[in-house]
This record gives sequence, structure tokens and C-alpha cells, in this order.
Amino acid sequence: MDHSEVDSSQFDAKAANTSSINNANPEGSGVLPKKQPKFDPAALYYDMSGDKFLVIFNHFEFQKTRYFNNKRPTTRKGTHQDETALKDTFTKLGFKIFIYREYEYTQIIDAMKAIANLDHTKTSCLVVVILTHGDTEGVVYAADRGYLLKDVTSILEAGHIGLVNKPKLFFIQACRGGKVDEGRTVRHDGEENQLLVVPSHADFLIMHSSVDDHLSWRDIGGSWMIQELCEIIDAHHHNMDLLHLITLTNRNVAYTRASNTPSNLRTHNMKQIPETRFTLTKLVKF
Repeated sequence: MDHSEVDSSQFDAKAANTSSINNANPEGSGVLPKKQPKFDPAALYYDMSGDKFLVIFNHFEFQKTRYFNNKRPTTRKGTHQDETALKDTFTKLGFKIFIYREYEYTQIIDAMKAIANLDHTKTSCLVVVILTHGDTEGVVYAADRGYLLKDVTSILEAGHIGLVNKPKLFFIQACRGGKVDEGRTVRHDGEENQLLVVPSHADFLIMHSSVDDHLSWRDIGGSWMIQELCEIIDAHHHNMDLLHLITLTNRNVAYTRASNTPSNLRTHNMKQIPETRFTLTKLVKF
């Protein structure tokens, strides 16, 4: 019996570019407002004493639209387990959680605009997780169409001044193409009133579940990256910063996971490695 599935579109989705503003209705756990974080250019770590937010865009089912060549992308079994793991992990870290399920493209853009335009004076950190199908060239899937990840990140780059100098972290569980990885066999052998101009693209981190052009794997227990990431954060957040946590997540995905599709030898016993790029200017410690 086959157990592994991929977060690949298998369809030629077109990326969308525009949207109108609608009101988003988040669901989440309440956390009391915190004090305003302080910014010290010389500090090694971001000040995480303020409010922390986790935004999850969770896609289980998709629509049959012209953007998907009038075919419905496959249902993403196991994504609810990812949502549960993320909620459990980040609730314990004091995050306020907003969950958006089966959102269409315009709803995603409107939700991100609403989030970006909030008063983030007391915000310490914003985490965005996208659980969906994906394709090459940075395309991820809304319920009704494909869009570019930069459609979302650009909103935060131009968002409320309160997010400047604060970590904006993205975790993308989605395929980035159709290639599989057979793996390789190895032998075990500042001052308060000082003005500072910072780049618009600073303080971002984007972790993809796979490298460019490759599949991402998931089963009924959830996706490899999200499940391993949550377990690593739970076990080591008290003594490691985020980049170390991501490194351990990479290790677990690389060394302990392999696809299980014996009826399809092309995808059976394949490997995966997440990939992260970042412009962080300090270390993140939850």
C-alpha cells in the first residue's frame, strides 16, 4: 500500500497578480498584549518580548478552475495534522494564531494586507506558514489559482512601519517542481534616538520544504518538514536559535525520511531536503 504523497500541482497553474481588498476573518487563541520591543542595532538577538503572531494558510481541497486547466488538484491528506502540530508548538511559545482554510487568492492577499496594516508597534515576530501545492518558479496554490510567493512577501515589505527591524518568517510546505531525489549513499565514518535606515528586504526568512524544481512529501501523519520542524522546536527552542533549529530539521528530513510508494518505483524510497534563504540581521530565539 502506498502511503506517501507529494505537494506538487501536476497542473500548469497561472500565477495571479492583482486582488481587491476584502475583510478576513481569522480564528486564533488570545494572548495578552505585550510591551513594545526595543531595537538595538548592536544586539545579537531580536527582542521577542512583544506580541508574536502565527498566520497559517491551510489548503486541503482545491477548486476546479481554468487556472488549473479545469482539473481539480489533488486533496492534501495530512495537512490538518500539520495545522495541529503548528498550533500546539507555537501556542506553547506564546504566539497568537490566525488560521485561514481553503482561501482563494484574493482572500489571501486581502488577509495579508490586513495583517500588514495592523499597528505592529508592540509586535516582536510574524510567522507565516503556507500549506499547499506548488510548482516551479515560486508558484504556490490558493484554492482557486496559482500565485507567486513574492505576491505575499512584497506586502510585508511595504507594510506597517512597526514591522521594520522585526523578523518575518515564512515556512512553505509545497512542491517546487516535479523532480525526485534518489539520494546518494555514503559511508558512516544602539542608542535610543539614533536613526537607522535599513533595507526593505531585511529581516526575512523563507524556508521551503524542498529545493528548487523538486517534490515535497507528505502522508496521513502530515508533511515531513512541518512535522520535523515542530518536533525540533519543541525539543530545542529553549537553548537554540532558529537557524540551528532549521539545521536540525534539515538533518531529520534528510536522514530519517524516505517516500513509500512501492506501486510506483519512480517515486518510491525518494529523499527530500528543505532549503532556507534569509536576510535576518539578528538571531531569532523563541
